[in-house]
Amino acid sequence: MKQSAFFITGTDTEVGKTTFSVLLLDYLAHQGLRVCGFKPVASGATWRHGQLENDDVMALQGASNTAIERHKINPYCFEPAIAPHLAAREAGIEIDFAVIHNHFTQVASRVDCVVVEGAGGILVPLAGERLTIDLCLELRLPVIIVVGMRLGCINHALLTEQCVVSQGLRVVGWVANQIHPNMGYYEENKATLIALMRSPLLAEIPYQHADKKNIIWYKGEVFNHD
Repeated sequence: MKQSAFFITGTDTEVGKTTFSVLLLDYLAHQGLRVCGFKPVASGATWRHGQLENDDVMALQGASNTAIERHKINPYCFEPAIAPHLAAREAGIEIDFAVIHNHFTQVASRVDCVVVEGAGGILVPLAGERLTIDLCLELRLPVIIVVGMRLGCINHALLTEQCVVSQGLRVVGWVANQIHPNMGYYEENKATLIALMRSPLLAEIPYQHADKKNIIWYKGEVFNHD
């Protein structure tokens, strides 16, 4: 399957979207592809060397094997670690989807595959009444859902998948990220998700294992560019 970009969303914030995005970039790069991470909107940044730096953006840039200017892969970066639409309002800026689309197109023209990481979940507000799902529609990208495995994740995962599918977008699959070391009934929760999700389990990330050697790929072939 040859897909030139994927949109990574999550069941919540802090569920491992960046961790998986970095692992996916590495996986694709090892197929000999030119890859680049793309973070349309980032909040929670610090001033370094005269510019705002966001840790997620830095991680994506570090995992990319094609050198592209940071402002191109991250059109909007805000200092406060708050919801993007609130951070933009505080900065006196309106997030413009046309700007994001333009930057994405420029990045995509220079690589074989772009891994786009969203902010928070699929219904996070970005600009006015426009949500993250609207950005997915703007870019027409297939979606991968990172599920933070904790109490409540089944409901969150099913709602996220239903939301994406209802808008006519394709869910490539989902990723189980073990964010708590001692989650009760972890395997049972995972089995329930496998049974109820329409899309397949692509990969599993054991607790605190961002190392590419420790990710368990179940459907890695969907990313193959043979």
